[in-house]
Amino acid sequence: MTKFSREGCFVRLHYPSSVEKSQNNLSRWVPWCPDESYIMGFSSVVKIWSFIIKLTMWLLGDLYIPAIWEAEPNKSGKMPVIVYSHGFGASRFLCSSTATELASWGYLVASVEHRDHSASITYYYDSPENRDVDKRTYVFHQGLFSGSNHYRKRNEQLKMRQSDCSQVMSLLCEINNGTATNILKSSFKLTEFKDCLDLSSACMMGHSFGGATSLYTLAKDDRFKLGVILDCWMFPLKDETDLKIKQPMIFINTQTFHIPSNLQSLQKFVANPDGTKHPLYTIRHTTHEHQTDTAIVWGSWLNLFMRKLDKSVALKINNFLALKFLHTHFGFPKDIDDCDSYIKENAANIVEGPIAYTRTAVKKFSVT
Repeated sequence: MTKFSREGCFVRLHYPSSVEKSQNNLSRWVPWCPDESYIMGFSSVVKIWSFIIKLTMWLLGDLYIPAIWEAEPNKSGKMPVIVYSHGFGASRFLCSSTATELASWGYLVASVEHRDHSASITYYYDSPENRDVDKRTYVFHQGLFSGSNHYRKRNEQLKMRQSDCSQVMSLLCEINNGTATNILKSSFKLTEFKDCLDLSSACMMGHSFGGATSLYTLAKDDRFKLGVILDCWMFPLKDETDLKIKQPMIFINTQTFHIPSNLQSLQKFVANPDGTKHPLYTIRHTTHEHQTDTAIVWGSWLNLFMRKLDKSVALKINNFLALKFLHTHFGFPKDIDDCDSYIKENAANIVEGPIAYTRTAVKKFSVT
């Protein structure tokens, strides 16, 4: 966290560590949900009582991210960086499965928690004194609404989110220079990352609202060299007709998220002026949840009666398609044979191109 104000960054860093595999055990893993305030936040997003979410998580048992908190980074080579923007009603940890997977292949992933009222809940400290006693200033979620002001609100948030992502990129530059400051209490020193980051190969990545944020950020900040766009929610961008994006991008969609109007807007960014297209893949038998941790934590509740792909398989396909794309343009990671093999083994679950969400399409692509 930077600055004692709402205008600072709040970001979680996922990175390859120097910890031996034999030392990476459950007792050192990170709790998935940082504290109870986020349960309250999720309950406000889905509009159910918080005790139901608490009960569900209690029944599932303790949930952990398979990563070690404040571990020493692996300094055997420079880490390319990815800035990750979460979706509407999400948080900095809701896509931890993807972030930790990418980090395990050598990337540093900076997962932003936006303070534009789109997160489930977030907070900042307005003074060192309040930080010392953990007196938080909360930024609460503001839900969806209809009406003439809806687009204006989402477009305003989009621009705030873009500012967040560019600010995180600047923070990563400071981290690499050894000049960054974390205002949170921590035994870990950000100077551990000095001269360890490859900032010439920065990627912008995001899910849903984060996908729209990624497109807008790529258009506004040329420090980002690639884009990975997951299930992009196009509404906040619908009137941004003059955006020019020169960087290579990949679009990875789930089967049931994209109604025809969303796809129509998306296709404007998929197509290049020279007639070529950015790659677009759709993972069959999946819903919007399959690209986040929610399918793992709470199960898949969208399109309840549709036959669905195993959540772990869906996430792996999603992550490996992204890694293959990163390898194609950055040459990193160097060896992606495992990714290639897995994608080939699951080719029946991958469609090259879009699927518009209709009942007919769901029925067609749900038949074995």
